[in-house]
Amino acid sequence: MPNVKFYIDSRNCPATRETLSGMLPDLRSLLCDSLRVTQAACQFAVIEVAGLEDQAQINTELSLLPSPERTPEMLSGLARRLRDEISRATGLGVVVRVSALDPRTYVTLK
Repeated sequence: MPNVKFYIDSRNCPATRETLSGMLPDLRSLLCDSLRVTQAACQFAVIEVAGLEDQAQINTELSLLPSPERTPEMLSGLARRLRDEISRATGLGVVVRVSALDPRTYVTLK
């Protein structure tokens, strides 16, 4: 279950929001293939925010449930791919943060 939030500095909208929104199908495929999940397991949000000038213009937060094959090395590689794809398409600085959720306390209703 990858839950992905893209926070875009409002000074770069609407163009960056539109570019990133157009990339969502490809980014979902990348995550599904890398994490071995179905498309139905994914949730994406593109959110416009007010940020500071010295911060990355796009902050990407990926939350997921842990599994044995999701090693720090594997997740770092995936984060690099996400960062590079988004940066290449938008021309902006991108930060990617990955966090594992606690499966004992995580609850979802669909």
